Amino acid sequence: MKVVGLTGGMGAGKSVVAKLFEEEGYPVYSSDVRAKELMTENKELKEKLIRLLGSEAYSGNVLNKKYIAQKIFSDEELLKKQNALVHSAVRNDFKDWVSRQKGNFCIKEAAILFESGSYKDCDYTIVVTAPEEIRIQRVLSRDKSSVEEIKKRLRNQWSQEKIIEMSDFQISNDSNPENLKRQVARLITQLNQRIP
Repeated sequence: MKVVGLTGGMGAGKSVVAKLFEEEGYPVYSSDVRAKELMTENKELKEKLIRLLGSEAYSGNVLNKKYIAQKIFSDEELLKKQNALVHSAVRNDFKDWVSRQKGNFCIKEAAILFESGSYKDCDYTIVVTAPEEIRIQRVLSRDKSSVEEIKKRLRNQWSQEKIIEMSDFQISNDSNPENLKRQVARLITQLNQRIP
């Protein structure tokens, strides 16, 4: 089972691309979704996060996302420490998940695939890109964030250019669903040709 890493900056549309792979029958592991689940399900991880971020990181058993975002996006060192804790738990969970999958390849969807170093566990990598204005509009429509908050979060992410250089494949998500489907179909063909 080959592992194909799928990434993209906030609002680029990597989750939409992941869904297209899933619709074609390829198993998808969403690192971001699982990370949030593990942050509440995994007792050891939860305790480490409380030690790092303080008791306000949780309200009962619910993640206090706004509090955490305010803390980590204004302190680069804290962001790195939190990512390291969560990444370690996700990596173990992912290995267990892969062992139960069947087929030529599976998709590992992760927002910080390169930043976390988890791209090293992948056989191939794909980056989903989109113009910044489109990305901001997408995040505005799904989150209750201001443009300034979104721009601040974008500044904390690696640039699309840097990630494109490190990736094996690029998918451009220019808001045209048919074009996106064609790109994914073409990529599936390419990947299956490369994987014996």
